Amino acid sequence: MDTVSLSIGRRSPKEWLSSLPTLIVLLLTIFLASGEVIHSQLLKIGENTWEGYFKLRTAGLVGEPNCNPDPDMGRSLQEAVARKQAQMADDPLAGLFGSDIDEAAIQRSLEASRQICRDKWADYTMVQEQVTPGVIAFRNIETGVAQLVTSLGDYKRLLLCLLILICAATATLTRHHIALRPACTRKDHLVSTIGQLSANLMLLISAWVYRGEEMAAMADGVQVNHFHLHQFWIAGFAILSLAALYQLVKPPRDLEEGGTWGKALLTIPLYSIMCISAGIQFAQQGYYHGISVYLGMIMELSTLFLSLALYIWIGMMLRQTRLAHLVFDVLRPWKMSPELMCFAVLAITAFPTAYTGASGIFVIAAGATIYSELVRAGARKQLALAATAMSGSLGVVLRPCLLVVIIAALNNAVTTGEMFTAGIKIFYLTLFIFFIYSQFARTAPARIAPFSEAVPASIKRLIPLLPYIIIMGSVIVVFKDLLAIKLDEIYAPIILPVMLFAILAYEKLSSYFLHFFSLLLIPLLAYSFFNMLGMQEALSSGNIPTGMSSEGLQNVFWGLFWRNIILAACLVVHYLVKTPNMDPHYQAEPGVGDNLESSLRFATNETTGHIGALLILMGMSVSMGGIIERSGLMENLPETFSSIWIAMTLLVITMVIIGMTMDPMGAVLLVNATIAPVAFANGIDPLHFWMITLVAFELGYLSPPVALNHLLTRQVVGDEEVESARVHGGSFYRRYEKYLLPVAVMLTALLLVSYLPLVSDAAHDYLFHKIAFAG
Repeated sequence: MDTVSLSIGRRSPKEWLSSLPTLIVLLLTIFLASGEVIHSQLLKIGENTWEGYFKLRTAGLVGEPNCNPDPDMGRSLQEAVARKQAQMADDPLAGLFGSDIDEAAIQRSLEASRQICRDKWADYTMVQEQVTPGVIAFRNIETGVAQLVTSLGDYKRLLLCLLILICAATATLTRHHIALRPACTRKDHLVSTIGQLSANLMLLISAWVYRGEEMAAMADGVQVNHFHLHQFWIAGFAILSLAALYQLVKPPRDLEEGGTWGKALLTIPLYSIMCISAGIQFAQQGYYHGISVYLGMIMELSTLFLSLALYIWIGMMLRQTRLAHLVFDVLRPWKMSPELMCFAVLAITAFPTAYTGASGIFVIAAGATIYSELVRAGARKQLALAATAMSGSLGVVLRPCLLVVIIAALNNAVTTGEMFTAGIKIFYLTLFIFFIYSQFARTAPARIAPFSEAVPASIKRLIPLLPYIIIMGSVIVVFKDLLAIKLDEIYAPIILPVMLFAILAYEKLSSYFLHFFSLLLIPLLAYSFFNMLGMQEALSSGNIPTGMSSEGLQNVFWGLFWRNIILAACLVVHYLVKTPNMDPHYQAEPGVGDNLESSLRFATNETTGHIGALLILMGMSVSMGGIIERSGLMENLPETFSSIWIAMTLLVITMVIIGMTMDPMGAVLLVNATIAPVAFANGIDPLHFWMITLVAFELGYLSPPVALNHLLTRQVVGDEEVESARVHGGSFYRRYEKYLLPVAVMLTALLLVSYLPLVSDAAHDYLFHKIAFAG
């Protein structure tokens, strides 16, 4: 029997109603983030193309001056003196300051006014004589971009609101919300769906009450900002409720029979548990709209949360590429023992983790590949699961991780530069700890191939990576040299999507795209080398540009030198050396497209569900933080403790518990508002405190009962594969290695980062070096 298809234009309703709007919002976010930079570059291009463009761009917009450039100065002086005399006659106190009129001063004032008028006429005449249709056309583009960016910039909160609601509805209909265990049986589905329906109805009621409260405030004359968002929240929560109701009355057909009610409770999504818990607590306080109030708090950080959505999209596009497999190809000739392979994987994956914004996003993007490759390398499944869950944990302290940017944005006690400088040291420390523990836990002697055998083979397998380096380098050079944007924590959400799109075009559309990027890169490198000659001349003559020191210019020079040399070498080697065949064992994972269109579609479809699951969870985490904040629990802590050791211990325990129960973004908001002041009051350095916080959070994400990174690992690896990794015999450690190894590593790192600087001032100064800024 033929099934009825609801697809339109070879696209499912889900893709038309959720993926397409999500894609539009993400593209608008990229445009808004880059719009100001684009506009400034357009102004620079205009000034370099037409001399005096800043004045020429006013043609047709500013009328001719209404002043007289050649007035009768004598008559004007007489009239001014007469006016002054009339004013003094009408002022009874004028005589107190003298009755003489300074005609010379009036004369100078009139001459200055005449000069200003003449300058206005000179500018107006110059504009009329020199303006061309080309100037007008370019001006229209430049001002159009400025107006569009300004107009859309006022709607960032609305974009984030729409993104959360659309993606959360998609996650509901696709059963994609994060829970402690998946819903496999009818009992699981019933309990899970009732939990979601209850939470969504609670959100709807909260939003409705909040709207009424603000309407009452407006009636009393109180100014309310962004009132229009209430309609969207109410409509969105109503749709979420209807989606959960639909799931309840029409369950999936593949559900199993059996199950227990106790296990079914574990299938309730975490966001539902948080929402119901917070809603009940707020209701008991009579604060019925509390959830919506705290959910609205993330709107104040709309730019950062939109960037998080972009990072999720970046992670899903990364999953569509062959990059992860090619990197494993480079490692394979070393024939490392499983523990050494896990060590190498953690060292390498930390850096892409930093560029995907948070540990969970990278686990979603590359977890399946990491797990399968580690098992292929001979790792026992428990160890492979442990390494996969940890693969996203070590990079959260590295540049340009979004979590660090959020911390720096919330308070001025630390900067991103200071945190990333300390972060690289903590990264090496944690990596070393993993190496030690993994070697103690190995089941066979450590092994590694001889260098004479492994090095040539690895170098040979680096050659297939050269096209990717050329493409990524081209994108970085275009943004850096033409748009004055570098790949850092501010602009990574703009540059990385372009970079991943270029890689997908090369892989999925045509390999000839590489030639395009090569032809683009060659003149850019030549132009960069030419600019370096100017830098060298400035360094030799001592004529350093304003705003830059000699040392700073020298650092820029050598940075450009090595960048250009590496990219030029990649170009030469790629076109002169034959590329070896790819690993014959490579097979595309399920859900990876075979062409550009399908890859982008699959990536966006996955992104929609993940954004919905993560952002709604973050919103509810903020509400849970509000409960803790309003409960006065933190206020019960003394402002100062008798010992900094006691203060440190209590704060560390508290932050680990928060990491176990809340997502990172919501947890940072809570810690910044409640715990950070206590830490600072007890003499804990702000930089030290926030690095402890990051390590404690990652320990929490790897620790039961929630263990968020393990839940995400299960999601990408598959329930059956995780169940097959169970060890029914052996020691306690072997049976629970996937939990115990990550917890042991991160707990040791946390203890060292927390207490070692208290013991040794030298250790404190080394780990948490403050960066001094001139001026």
